[in-house]
Order: sequence, then C-alpha cells, then structure tokens
Amino acid sequence: MDTFTEEPLQDIDGKTFPILAVLFPDELHFFRSIAIPVEIAANVAVVTEGQHVQYLYLIKSGVLRVNKRHDDTIFEIGSITPGEVFGEASILYDAPAGADVRTIEPCELYQIPIEQVTSVLNSNERFMRSFTQLAERRSAASALAVNPIFSTLPQAVREVILYNGQFLSLEPGKTLFYEGDTDTRFMFIVLGGDAEVSMQHPQDTKKKVVFARLSSGDEVGEISVITEKAHAATVSAITPLRLLMISNDSVQAWRNRYSDFGYALYACVQHKLHHSLNALRGIMNEKDAHAITTGTLPPHKK
Repeated sequence: MDTFTEEPLQDIDGKTFPILAVLFPDELHFFRSIAIPVEIAANVAVVTEGQHVQYLYLIKSGVLRVNKRHDDTIFEIGSITPGEVFGEASILYDAPAGADVRTIEPCELYQIPIEQVTSVLNSNERFMRSFTQLAERRSAASALAVNPIFSTLPQAVREVILYNGQFLSLEPGKTLFYEGDTDTRFMFIVLGGDAEVSMQHPQDTKKKVVFARLSSGDEVGEISVITEKAHAATVSAITPLRLLMISNDSVQAWRNRYSDFGYALYACVQHKLHHSLNALRGIMNEKDAHAITTGTLPPHKK
C-alpha cells in the first residue's frame, strides 16, 4: 500500500463523492487537510470482516469487491466503484467490519481517520443523516443477500424491501419480543450484533432453555408467519443489536407469489422447530415437547 501525491486533495469534493455534498466548506477543507492518499494493488484485502476499521475510505479510482461470510459460506455482495465510500457502518455503529472489501484492480483511495469523521458527523446533522441512510441500506442489502430465505427473492423485490423496511436498534439486555407475545406483525433480519433465542425452562421458572444465538444475516420472527401463532420464544439482545423490520403481510404475499421463497421459508421454520424439539427432549415429555414445537407446523401450502 503506497501513498500518491499527484494533486490528490482536489478530488475530495461533493461532485466527486456525493456523500460529501452536504458538508460545509470548512468541513470539506478539514477532510482535504487530513486525508491520506494511498495506492493499492489488485487482489488486496483493504478491510477484512471482523476487523476494527480505522478509516473512512473514499474511492478515487478502481473497483473493489465486497464479500460476506454467513455460516460456512462466503457470498459476493457486490462491488463498489469510484465516487463511493466504505467503512461507514463500522464508524457509525462503532462495530467491527461486517464484510471483506478487496481490490479487483489497482485502486487509488483516500483514507480519513475515524476520529475526525466522527467529529464532523456529530456537528453536521445532514451529514449524519446521509451517513446513516447509506450504512442502513448497505447493511440491509448485505443481510438480505446472504439470508437463505430472502436471497431467493428477485433483486427488484429486495430493493422494495430496502425502500419500505424499517430499522430498529436494541441495547444489550433489551428484548425484541417475549415468549407468548401475540404481536406478530413483523419478522426481522439481523443487520449487526448478536441476539439470544430462549424459552422459560418448563421445570424451573428461574432457568431458561437457549435455542440459538443470532448474528448478522439471520432471520427471526418467521416461525409465527408459518404457524400463525404467538411467538414461541424470547429474543433478547446480547450486544448492541440492529434489525430490519419486514411486514409479515408482505412476507405472506411473497410466499404465495414466489415458490422458491415459500419453500425456503417453510424449510427454515421446519428446521428450527425440529432443533427446538431436540433441545427440549430430556427436559419434558415427548408429547408436550412436540405440541409446542413441530406440532405447531401446518402442512406446506403448495
């Protein structure tokens, strides 16, 4: 990674980088004065998933690929090109990078240290709004692309989800919904952070049975879509949690229209209910365990 110095700072403006268009002249001058220009060869990882990012990156030239790991599979999320930026989610949410960013060809980038970016974000509401919208949209697009259910939908439908979706944040220890809650208007996709799925221990109310730990790209709340019953478990944030809310009315409509989506959704719920049944065996009798897990699963709608 080498620095380049051929009048680099003249390119840092709102025309070249649209997200900077809301900056005041003094803020733009500030970024120009501290930006670090670098040249990076092809096929080099600029950011790795899980890394603590130190900079906001502005792309002057070249193309980079974004990959994300989900379970044991690596998904290609897309590419980013000149005029775009990356690293915004890590800065905004003070979280490790959610994906790998690697050069496809030689690239020229500007690096702006996160402390200075944060300072401008805190003083410029319009920049904060643009930054947040970019981070939320990218996080949601990435999560939908790696999710085994929503990745089956056409790209145009996923774009509609990004446009209509609502975002929710929870602090550690806060609960998304409780076992037995009847408000099932939404299902959720985890965009960042970790959550725990559990139910009250049937023999000891002071204990709980933990079924799963959720992370970026995982879905939650989908079981009620299929069973049409109250939530069967409690979901709580372990770390700061960000979620995309998706209307269950929309999910039902896609289920009826797109067979691959319907099969993927049903298979996911079926798998989770069998997992819950196995977790409850030995804790309660087979009949009761079946009744609250796989026994709630209706036949698949053809």
